[in-house]
Amino acid sequence: MIDVPDFRRSVLQALVQTGSDNYKENARIAGVLDDKAQRTGAIAGAFLAAGLAFIKPENFGPSSPLTQVAGLPGVVLLASCIGLLFVSTIFSLIVMWVRPVPVPVSFSVLEEVTGDLLGFADNDLTSERQENYFRDQGYIWKGTLQRQVQVNVDKARSLRAAQISLALSISMVALLLLFITIKVISC
Repeated sequence: MIDVPDFRRSVLQALVQTGSDNYKENARIAGVLDDKAQRTGAIAGAFLAAGLAFIKPENFGPSSPLTQVAGLPGVVLLASCIGLLFVSTIFSLIVMWVRPVPVPVSFSVLEEVTGDLLGFADNDLTSERQENYFRDQGYIWKGTLQRQVQVNVDKARSLRAAQISLALSISMVALLLLFITIKVISC
């Protein structure tokens, strides 16, 4: 059986190690969110470029092919799609926007705390002081991880909005093209 002070110290060491592991995992998740936002923004940007290339005065007059085949609702639908693509691009950029991120326990802070702890005489280095060394690190990790998780939650929320906007736009364009195809075939 392990003695109580050693057990307490090992529990606190495990807490600090878990904080470090969670930080690395949260950083990985932030990278995945940024990567997905980059891909979503690229897709939305490609569709947006195609949509903007289509915008010419001759494509929107009363005698334009689009107006004749799809009517005013088709033109409005196309404009809505372009708006949604723009929204998707903006939300993708928000996800990738550089922002302050919480940093793990810095070496200088840990060095200072360690120096303070090692400055005690051996008989003054009580179990309580030893535990507090790890407990303090645990508190620092807790605050860092909470801020890091909040950044990832915000990124995920913006990414979801970007993906929904992109999916709606693509779906609306597909419906417009289907409507136009059916109308052309039936003529």
